[in-house]
Amino acid sequence: MLNDLLRRVTESGLLDDAQIDEDSVIGVGHLDAAGVEVEVDLDPEFDDESDSDLDAIMVALKDVLSVSEDRWRAIVEEVASDIEDALDDDELSADIDLRTDLEAIGVGVFADAIIVVFAGQTSFPDALVHVQLTPELEVEDIEIIGDDEEDDEETTEG
Repeated sequence: MLNDLLRRVTESGLLDDAQIDEDSVIGVGHLDAAGVEVEVDLDPEFDDESDSDLDAIMVALKDVLSVSEDRWRAIVEEVASDIEDALDDDELSADIDLRTDLEAIGVGVFADAIIVVFAGQTSFPDALVHVQLTPELEVEDIEIIGDDEEDDEETTEG
């Protein structure tokens, strides 16, 4: 199954340096709307092996990498607003605008979900923000994952 997924990804041209890494296919993709290169991890989740899962992964990969700038801005706005609402005033400096501080650095694609990983250089220097999107690119869940598990903050949408 991984060989088939790797073949499809390679033929699609969506990722550079695509290769098999343990239970997934990894590579580098360009998130057009954000103007950044991101590490991409395609995980077919072997429990549910089927060609339709591979089709769904390929569609989700294409959709997230080619998301419109308007939709991308809406995703970032929702993520920033939800984080600001969830954190106490002393946990996030008023001088930091999450809308410009958060930068996409990675994308995980599954048959039924997409995870976008953001780094916040100023806002969360020791943490990453994991945003789960539905296949329709709607924000489903947001989690801030820090180096110290006790400092984790979590918000949930949907």
